[in-house]
Amino acid sequence: MKIALLIHVHTNPEQVERLVSRLRHNEIDIYINVDAKVDINEFADQIKGVYYIKNRVEVRWGRFSQVQQILNSFEEIAASGVTYSHILFISGQDYPAKPMDEIVNFLKNNTDKSYIDYHQLGNDDWSNLMRKRYEYWFFLKENDIRNKKLVKKGLQMLGFKRKYPFPTVYYGSCWFCLNMDVVKYLLHFTEKHPDVVEFFRHSGCSDELYIQSVLLNSELKNTLINSIYRYFDWSEAGKSPKVLTIEDYPYILESGAWFARKLDMNKDEKLFDELDKKNSPSENEGE
Repeated sequence: MKIALLIHVHTNPEQVERLVSRLRHNEIDIYINVDAKVDINEFADQIKGVYYIKNRVEVRWGRFSQVQQILNSFEEIAASGVTYSHILFISGQDYPAKPMDEIVNFLKNNTDKSYIDYHQLGNDDWSNLMRKRYEYWFFLKENDIRNKKLVKKGLQMLGFKRKYPFPTVYYGSCWFCLNMDVVKYLLHFTEKHPDVVEFFRHSGCSDELYIQSVLLNSELKNTLINSIYRYFDWSEAGKSPKVLTIEDYPYILESGAWFARKLDMNKDEKLFDELDKKNSPSENEGE
C-alpha cells in the first residue's frame, strides 16, 4: 500500500524540483496541483515522474477556492485506481526534516490514523478571530445588499449571527496527512451537503474551518491525531509563518517535525543544504 504525497504550488519551479528530488521513494506517488493562475508548463516542463492534478482552480487567499483546490486534488487521487493508505499534503515551500523512509514507515504502522491540527472554538484570540470569519457574510456579489456597510452595521447592532452548520466549531491549519477512509468521507460529505458548502463559500478563510469541522463532528473523530509534524515559526505575528533560515536549523531538529515550513532558496539555500546532508541515505547509513 502506497502513500500519495500531494504538493500545492504557485511559484519557484526550481525549488519545487529540489523538493521533489528529496521526496522520491518507491512507496510514494507524488501529485502536484499548480494554481490555475500559473502556467502549468513552468512546472511540467521541468519536473518529471510525477502526476499533475488536472482540475485546477485559481486560488484567492481567504476564499473557498483554497478548500476547492484541496477537494479537487483529493478527488483525482481517490479516483486514480491506486490503493493508498494516506494523502500527505504539503506546500511547495515545505522541505523534509526527516528521511522519507522514516515518514513512510511511521505511516505504514499507523494506517488507520490521520494527522491534522485542530482546536475547538473557545474564547481566546484565535477563536474570536475564527468566530468573526463565519458569523457574517463574506465574498458576496458587489450588488448584494448585505455588502453595504450600513446593512452590516445594522445586522451587528441587531445581534444577527449566521448559524454554524455543525454542532461544534473546530478550526486549524490546512496542512495535514489523512487516511484514505477520512478522505473519502470528506468527499462524500461535500457531495451530499451543498448547503453546508454554500455556508463556507461565504466565510472568511474557510480552509481553516471546513475540513476540521466536517471531520471532528463525524464518527471518525477518534482516528484523528492532533499533530501534523510540521515546524512553523509564527514569531513575526503575520498572516504567514516567517521564512526559515540556517539559524532555525537547531530548532527544526529539536522539534522532531517531518517537514519545515516555510523555506525559500532565494533567501537562504544553506538551510536546504544542511537538511539534505542530514537526510541523505549516505549520511543515515553511517550513523
